[in-house]
Amino acid sequence: MLSNTSRGGENTVRKTLKICSFILISLFAIGFCNIQGISAKSANVPSGASDVIYQCGEGVAVINLPSTLPTNYPPTATKMLIGVHIDSAPAKYAGIRLYVELWEIMPGDTEYEWQPWVEITTNANSQTLMKQFWGGCATEFNLAAATTYCSVYGIPTEFAPLLTTDNVLLVSKHVLTAFRCGDDVYIRLNAPQQIKQPMTTDTYWTLPALCLKLDGYGHSIHKETTITMSGWPGAWGGTFVTTQMGFNAAGTCTIPAWGYFNVKVSDGWISMNAKQTFYPPT
Repeated sequence: MLSNTSRGGENTVRKTLKICSFILISLFAIGFCNIQGISAKSANVPSGASDVIYQCGEGVAVINLPSTLPTNYPPTATKMLIGVHIDSAPAKYAGIRLYVELWEIMPGDTEYEWQPWVEITTNANSQTLMKQFWGGCATEFNLAAATTYCSVYGIPTEFAPLLTTDNVLLVSKHVLTAFRCGDDVYIRLNAPQQIKQPMTTDTYWTLPALCLKLDGYGHSIHKETTITMSGWPGAWGGTFVTTQMGFNAAGTCTIPAWGYFNVKVSDGWISMNAKQTFYPPT
């Protein structure tokens, strides 16, 4: 992973990862509610925004990694966060998005951080949008800014070409599916995916095929979060606003390749309805 040689660089790394982590946790949650009800909402882009996406559900779960980690997983990783959006409007973004993060201690740090690793989508327009959104972070390093990134963190510039991970992946609707039935959410990744490790040219880890079920419980929660995607090299620079209504969730995860069958998740969340609004750099 990346090494820091200055306090300023270390703080920037922590800020970047914590912002990405907070965004992902805010973004993750799942569902398939009343499509007609969501579609009936205006899909017009709000004034000043560049894009908006309505969801008829979201879902997120945290699972423990195996005690013996699979090949090429970061050796300090202990947990995995799996989150999904079910995007319904506008039509150009309709589809499923899956996010996966690993829980690990970054070099030069003493606290565990969520490290954003991959986003998988069934919609090509969504893939293009999210590549821009994740500019400069570990999910999608901006290669054009790699030399600057190296300079800030004291990394030899010859490693610049290795910083791109290109982990915003496009898959077919047969590979990734998700739906919500009442307060229950079902997620299925039907084929394993190869995820590139940062700072490598040909090192990958495998995200295995999996099934996840979440059951919503507790009182309804409504929240709105505004986050500026700036402050690190290659950052998109715009502002992101997410609005969610949902519940805490319990659930089980099945990953046959790991011998996991109906293993309880350690934490979870379901959003019944959500909206994401993207405001471009000003």
